[in-house]
Amino acid sequence: MRILQALLCLALVGNAVGKPSTTIYAQELVNRVIANHPEVVVVAMHVSPPKGGENVIIASNIGRIGKRADADDLKVIQTGAPNLAVNKAGDRFEAELVLKDANSRSIGALGVVFPYMKGQDTAPLQAGAKTVRIELSRRITNADNLLQPYPFDGDSDISPDGHSSSSIRNAN
Repeated sequence: MRILQALLCLALVGNAVGKPSTTIYAQELVNRVIANHPEVVVVAMHVSPPKGGENVIIASNIGRIGKRADADDLKVIQTGAPNLAVNKAGDRFEAELVLKDANSRSIGALGVVFPYMKGQDTAPLQAGAKTVRIELSRRITNADNLLQPYPFDGDSDISPDGHSSSSIRNAN
């Protein structure tokens, strides 16, 4: 939790002193989902920060960063079963799925929300949420890399895709 808070503070301080903002990789991935999927209205990643800590929202397009996972979030993570429901207002379909990395390891929960009209078939919305999860999973080496700064700092030893800079140099 402290690591997450420190990274978020660094991003805000960078803006305050006129330096380019550095965000975390997870937030960049969320931003890409929103840009590439206009049908999606909300995306939130629930992940436990490295070196322990409670499962919290680490990235979203609606804020709430640092909000602890509730019982529904934890149930999805622990059982692997998705939580699929129309919200109380009846205007949104909410899909919460297990968030996986590129090796299909469970690393948290992913919330994806779509607009919904009464009587609408939810099967395409469920499929859309799974598509988003697959797209994200392909870009996540492990849970730790989600909290790395983005854009990638060339002085760091590990890139956002999990490769060491020395192995990249040696490959060229």
